[in-house]
This record gives sequence, C-alpha cells and structure tokens, in this order.
Amino acid sequence: MEKEAKNILLGILGERIIAKILRDAGHTVEESLDIFDSEKDLLVNGKRVEVKTQVPLLFKDSFSVQLNQMTKLKECHAVYWVSIPPKIADDDLMGCVFQMNPRKCTHNIWTAKGGNQMMLFPRRQDGMKIVHKITDAKILKQMRALSCSYL
Repeated sequence: MEKEAKNILLGILGERIIAKILRDAGHTVEESLDIFDSEKDLLVNGKRVEVKTQVPLLFKDSFSVQLNQMTKLKECHAVYWVSIPPKIADDDLMGCVFQMNPRKCTHNIWTAKGGNQMMLFPRRQDGMKIVHKITDAKILKQMRALSCSYL
C-alpha cells in the first residue's frame, strides 16, 4: 500500500478512536465527511478538535508537526494525539491517547537533518494529559501496520 494511502487510513483510524472515546464519555461528536477537511477533524460539543495519529519522535519524547500546522492547532479547543506503537523501538507510552491543551502546552522548534523545521510537543508536560490507553492488541497491530515510521 502506498505511503499516502496508509497515512490517510491511519488518520481516519485515529479520528474514529477519539470519536469513540469522547462519545463514551458523553460528548456530542460530529465527524467531518470530508477526509481532507482543512478546518477541523471533529466538532466536539460544537468546538473544533484536531486529531494527530503518529509514532512520536522517541529521541525527543515528543509529537511533531510541520510549522504550517501551528495556527490550526492553536485555534482548536483541544488536540488529541494517538501514540502509535513503534515497530522496533520500545515506548512506555505506546497506545496512549493524549489530550493537549493548545493554550497551555509548550513546544520547541527542531531542525531535522534535511533542514526541515518541525514543531515538537513534549509528551511529558502539564499541557499534555493521558486520557486513554489503547490495549486492544488488534487495534495496536493495525496501527503498526499502517505506520510509515522506520521505528
């Protein structure tokens, strides 16, 4: 399967996981029917929510986004990160779902080897809260299979 297709499916899976968690907690969740919706991933109780599904940068213990995503993240009510289990590395937070408060969360800018700058959000900070842990082996396996990470 192509990398782009895997990333789309992984994003959809992450959004479905978050939607279920939030509905189970009694929230009203509206999912966008447009998989390329650039405004939001979900509306939760009428507020915009973004969902990111990724293997974190383990050597920085952080989630990452490109700099052009910053405004979108800061304008959301909340950002949820679904931490994909790495394929070959150990991660004590694999399968954890984090809720990030974009107004409290701190970030760093990191420049990768190729010169690409990324915004890093450390996972262990006050602005990040673990709200769920995925323990279903089938879902964890599916996330690993869709991941394009080398880890």
